[in-house]
Amino acid sequence: MNGKRKGLIRLTAMMLACVFCFSACGDDYDDYYDDYPQGRMDENTSLASASINSSANTTQVNDGTGSMVDMVIRQPQATIKGNGEDKITIFVYMNGSDLESDGQEATTDLKEMIAAGGSEKVDILVQTMGTKKWAKDLGIASNKSQRYLIDENGFNLVDDSLSQLDCTASSTLENFIKWGAKNYPADRYFLIFWNHGGGPVYGFGNDEFQGEYDALTLDEIQSALKNAGVYFDFVGMDCCIMSCMEVGCALYDHCDYMILSEDFESGYGWSYTPWLKKLYANTSMTVPELGRDIVDSMIDDNKGVNEEGILAVVDEGAMKVLYTSWVNFAYANEDSLIGENYSQKRTRSLGGRVSPILIKKGFFSSWLYGEEEEVTMSDYYITDIMAIAQNIDSDESKALSAAVARALVYVGTTDGDATLTGISITLPYGDSEFYSDLESIFTNCGIDSEYIQWLEKFVSASGYDSFYDYDDWGDEWSGWDDYDYGYDDYDDEDSWFDFFFGDYYDDYDDSCDWGWSDYDDDYWYDDDYYYDDGSYDNWYDDWYYYDDYGCGW
Repeated sequence: MNGKRKGLIRLTAMMLACVFCFSACGDDYDDYYDDYPQGRMDENTSLASASINSSANTTQVNDGTGSMVDMVIRQPQATIKGNGEDKITIFVYMNGSDLESDGQEATTDLKEMIAAGGSEKVDILVQTMGTKKWAKDLGIASNKSQRYLIDENGFNLVDDSLSQLDCTASSTLENFIKWGAKNYPADRYFLIFWNHGGGPVYGFGNDEFQGEYDALTLDEIQSALKNAGVYFDFVGMDCCIMSCMEVGCALYDHCDYMILSEDFESGYGWSYTPWLKKLYANTSMTVPELGRDIVDSMIDDNKGVNEEGILAVVDEGAMKVLYTSWVNFAYANEDSLIGENYSQKRTRSLGGRVSPILIKKGFFSSWLYGEEEEVTMSDYYITDIMAIAQNIDSDESKALSAAVARALVYVGTTDGDATLTGISITLPYGDSEFYSDLESIFTNCGIDSEYIQWLEKFVSASGYDSFYDYDDWGDEWSGWDDYDYGYDDYDDEDSWFDFFFGDYYDDYDDSCDWGWSDYDDDYWYDDDYYYDDGSYDNWYDDWYYYDDYGCGW
């Protein structure tokens, strides 16, 4: 294949920043970042030196997501001790399935984790499940599930009392988290799902011991996290097409960040050794810092080998803003959305971490004849949010684009995925069966019923079989590197605010001692920073903010 170029970005609030009292970060950086410009940032969100209340990580979380119709940025709930003193427990929910039995890919990634060495401050807990044939290299049993610990002493079996667990059962995930938090308590918790992904409706996992089409659905994941009662710094999914707005809505109460792929992942998946080494060197790395390393190492591992690859760090604190901006845009542009199918017909060979669940719908009948099986993003009814926002011109388009930019913390792509922007949306064009599954799962996740009912219109949409041609989008969009908001169009603060948000903030928190009448006309940041390769990162800009607002994020 042709050599691949990595496009890396860090996206910030842009015009949304001051609306949400976006405090910036502090000057206490790890030496690893000394080469980057350092901005003036509020000490409350320092990159490396915030104080921690460790009990906050295991307190009860809210019941369900509640209404997502909101325009408030939530500050991170998990805090950090700093100075490399944090104790971390990483949960790896590893369902080997055919990826292991056919290609030993789970074992390969476990070896990458082991190769990173270890730290007395980091415990990696691995629960093995779902494959009928584990490689013999690490001694993992094939006839039952097991729990392993990776630490400074290597790869150790710590629980051999389990039966063959069902990866697709909510209770299996719940019990794993409860067991790990009890036996390996920590200041910070990370959760990684490893296997196939099928988007927010088809869910996670394909367990070789279960039904061919069984999966751990999004509402089951949410239920497990709620019942386990552990709050995560990040939830990562080393699997396909899970970087969706709906996944963010479902996990809103359970983590500060998500690290997910919008496209289909190759069998390579994440590359674990590089970022684990950096985490061992500094367990007080923030998720935006660590996420950068996770994304970079994954893209490095795939470029020049796989045509497509994308990974994004998503800020859960911005999810209500993104959801509300999307709903406003979608309702206002209903005729355009229904009149044409905006699901992207990006064809991929079935393999890697693509969920095989669509076989039941006849998409892959060619496998009977020994032909290459293929899948497209449209088979899962997903498409890039920013692509829709940029292709349907309306007042709400720019507000949605700003919300996408605020939600995405960092994105890396190979050339093959340069026209994707990091997060997708689900629209059930012409498929009543799919909508039926969607309705049940989204309802259980607490997504607003009005929006779910509105989605039913896509089942009988007039343009469901007429796919939008994204060729022009691909020509015009070369990645976040060239994205330009055009600040000059919004110099007038009142018209800018009304244009983006209308009446949403008329009743904004009266207890806050700041308001638009007090807003300083100076922009809240300057000096966009571009690396030598043209990639964009805004963590290290010089930030300007109103000092007296008094109400946090």
